[in-house]
Amino acid sequence: MTGEIARLVAQDEARHVAFGVAHVTQHVREDSALLERFAAAIEHRHDTLAHTAGLNEEVFDSLVLLAAGSWQPEMLRAGWRKAQILIADMGRGRVRKIGFDGQKAQPLSALHTRNFM
Repeated sequence: MTGEIARLVAQDEARHVAFGVAHVTQHVREDSALLERFAAAIEHRHDTLAHTAGLNEEVFDSLVLLAAGSWQPEMLRAGWRKAQILIADMGRGRVRKIGFDGQKAQPLSALHTRNFM
């Protein structure tokens, strides 16, 4: 039951993210000057929430446990590897989506908050 709920939540969240990315991407295609405004907003948000930047340890531990599906040490190791892959994938996704070039996107991607936002 919990697994099914988590699957449905992930599916719903993926749909929200895809819509948001498509929406922003379309606006950037129409007005590339928006990228500078987005960058400024990301930097401002980070400065305001600097004390919350980086990945929250509890969130990471939860990701590992969910990915592991078990408390068994070998499963936890596999969950840890899966969580690392997720973090890297999210970072690459933040860099390649919307239209920022790699030089600008990489530092902006690193400014996500402790809950991955």
